[in-house]
Amino acid sequence: SAPRSSAVSASTSTALRKRGPTRTAAARGGAAGGGQAGILRFYTDEAPGLKIGPTAVLVLSLLFIAFVVLLHIWGKFRRG
Repeated sequence: SAPRSSAVSASTSTALRKRGPTRTAAARGGAAGGGQAGILRFYTDEAPGLKIGPTAVLVLSLLFIAFVVLLHIWGKFRRG
């Protein structure tokens, strides 16, 4: 039984050596570390780009959908 346990530990240590050291979430730059990374960066004043609120995005997307639906209806009648 003793040779079997040493063989298992030898194969386990070989597998760990091949995989290398693991990195923590903070070292990977994950948002779980509480840093300024991830989607929260889009809601800061330092974020580049156009700054519009969620209501404006919702209204504009609904207007776009309505425009596409009207174009489809107009195309049906025009082809007629």
